[in-house]
Amino acid sequence: MNVQEAVTKRRTVRRFKDVPVPYEMLVKCVDAGRLAPAGRNFQLLDFLIVDDKKLLDEVFPTIASWAQVPRPSGPPPGHRPCAYIIVLIDAAREKEVGGTRRATQVDAGMASQNIILTAFEQGLGSCAILSAVDKELRQALNIPEKYEIGVLIALGYPDETQVVEPLTTTTKPYLDDRGVRHVPKRKLEDVLKRNKF
Repeated sequence: MNVQEAVTKRRTVRRFKDVPVPYEMLVKCVDAGRLAPAGRNFQLLDFLIVDDKKLLDEVFPTIASWAQVPRPSGPPPGHRPCAYIIVLIDAAREKEVGGTRRATQVDAGMASQNIILTAFEQGLGSCAILSAVDKELRQALNIPEKYEIGVLIALGYPDETQVVEPLTTTTKPYLDDRGVRHVPKRKLEDVLKRNKF
């Protein structure tokens, strides 16, 4: 699979098989994340892998919403993520080296995309989450105060099918009666500009 195929075929997964993810696969994802571009090469990100069953059960309730639906939404037991990778921003170092929050957030996004694509290449599904409740997640995983939670990436083997279709009236994904998730996307000709507007 080449990069174009990966970005074309990969979709966010919100239901997972109840199958553990090998630790080595998660390490490969983190390695891809650490190699992402970093503003001024400050490298202000750390990565926390969560794959212990007890901790997975503590992390899931810290997610404030799944697919824009407030808690207690999300996949039912038996279909929840079997691993998480948390992209952490070292805010203390960011301040020391004179980094900017905007650059560090872009760094976190690029690292997350590397993680997500590497997971996809290995047959894993993923869901990037920004709605984790900071205090609850921090307590569950003993995350030091110097870190800010950048992105929580849920991972596991997909237990759903998604299809991309042209955007008509809404951007909101939906499930059909067969359980297939439809993901409306704007057409290329609607978003592409050249040289000037």
